[in-house]
Amino acid sequence: MELRCGMRTTKCQLLVTSLCVMLLGLSIATLSTVTHYGLRFTLISNVSLDNNAYKVIHHTAFYFGICLSMTLILAALLSSTAMVRESQCLTAMFGACHSIEQAVKKSTNTY
Repeated sequence: MELRCGMRTTKCQLLVTSLCVMLLGLSIATLSTVTHYGLRFTLISNVSLDNNAYKVIHHTAFYFGICLSMTLILAALLSSTAMVRESQCLTAMFGACHSIEQAVKKSTNTY
């Protein structure tokens, strides 16, 4: 009986964690979109200089934020679906998404 209760508790914890990761992904996507299309940031990036480095950084940050948020949302969806259906294949795909996310974090880590 205790094993069944422990599994149910673990399943609930993983579902709550997936929900938090999904909310994090949605907030990163929202922040990236507001930063990219916001009036203040658009005025700065449209300054006509010969070589406007800000525009390149602005676009790179936007696309990086969108890719990161989509990876987080996909990982959370796969994780929650795997926990509900108890599917080993979906759990493996979640592990792959998590590994890609960790590799991106390590590659962009600058000191």
